[in-house]
Amino acid sequence: MKRFKARGLLAVMVVSAAIAGCGVQDKPSNNQGSAPTATAAPSIEPTPEMNEIEATIYLTDAELTETVENPVKLSYETDSDLVSAAIKALQQDAGDNALSLWKPIEVKTVVLEDGLVTVDIHLPDEARLGAPGEMFVIETLKQTLFQFEFVKSIELLVDGAEIETLMGHVELEHPMMKEQQQ
Repeated sequence: MKRFKARGLLAVMVVSAAIAGCGVQDKPSNNQGSAPTATAAPSIEPTPEMNEIEATIYLTDAELTETVENPVKLSYETDSDLVSAAIKALQQDAGDNALSLWKPIEVKTVVLEDGLVTVDIHLPDEARLGAPGEMFVIETLKQTLFQFEFVKSIELLVDGAEIETLMGHVELEHPMMKEQQQ
C-alpha cells in the first residue's frame, strides 16, 4: 500500500512539473504580407541634476563622552533628499571611535516642510540607552540637521506620536528649534 501511495505521489509530481513547464509562450507572429507594426521610441526624460555637498555627520566616541565629527559627501536632488541622506549617514558608524547611536533606530519617515523636519522613528529595545546616550542621540540629530541653513526646527516623533522623553531621561522640545547664532 505504501508503494502504491509513493508511486501515485510521484506521478502527480511529474505531471504537475510537466504542466508548469509547458506554459504558453508568446511568440512574435511572422505573418508575411502584413505591415510591420511601429513601436514607440522610448522617451528620453531629462535626468534631474544631482547636487553634492560636503557635510558633517555627528557621531559619538565609544565611551559616550563627546561628539565626533565625520565629514561626508552627500548627493541629493532636493533639500528633502539632503535631509534624508544626512539621516541615513547618521545611522552609519565611521570607525572604532566614531559610533552611531542612530544605527539601531528605525527611521520610518522624514518630511521637510517650511523649514520643519519631522522625523518619525521606531525605537527598539536595543536602541534604548542611559541618560548620556539619550542626550547624544538628540544632540547628534540636532547638530547634523541644523548645519543646513533651510532647517529651522525638528519634530521628533516615536511611532507617530509626540513623546515627553525619548528614553526616559531627557525632555524633548516639540519642535526643537535652531538656536540663533549671534
